[in-house]
Amino acid sequence: MAEASSGGCRGESGSRLAGVSGILFGILLIATFASSYNFPSGPAQADATLAQFSSFRSAFLAGDIFIGLAAVIAIPYFVGLRAAFNGKDRLLVGSATLMGDVGIVVTAAVFIGEAIGTVEVFGFLTLAAGFAVYGFTTIQGRPFPRWLGYVGILGAVLFLLGAVPVSGAFTAIFAGTVLILVWIFATSVLMWKSGAPRATP
Repeated sequence: MAEASSGGCRGESGSRLAGVSGILFGILLIATFASSYNFPSGPAQADATLAQFSSFRSAFLAGDIFIGLAAVIAIPYFVGLRAAFNGKDRLLVGSATLMGDVGIVVTAAVFIGEAIGTVEVFGFLTLAAGFAVYGFTTIQGRPFPRWLGYVGILGAVLFLLGAVPVSGAFTAIFAGTVLILVWIFATSVLMWKSGAPRATP
């Protein structure tokens, strides 16, 4: 009985940690986009711009710090997501967790190294694919509401479409990013609530 109670406490603590980590993860992603929006998209352009506007250096540094912290914070969030499914669809959930971790780490490494290009796109697409798989599993109704599963899939699809060099790509990426952020914040709040201490009768 004591062991079961101890296991339950650990589960609740893990859910709360995942919830807090997810909220911080989403905030740091927003901060990264906000600090780097409309800045040079490549090293050559960045060199020319930085030569004229030294203030951009602080912005780039801030973006590096935000995305680096996001990559670290994302790990307990994705681990908590995997645990939330409680062993359901192990292969799919495990693949989604791996894609999420690899995607954000690769994206952060490339962003900080300013090696913008194919590798960065790979990181973004891998991260988006991870949310699509999470969404597909969630559609079955556990452990999150079905509508949230559709949000995750739609966000990932729009994000993937935004990677295609066609008209409206930026709009697709923006809409996809917003939906993915909705997924992150909603799942984080739900995990926090599931791990909140319950009053004993």
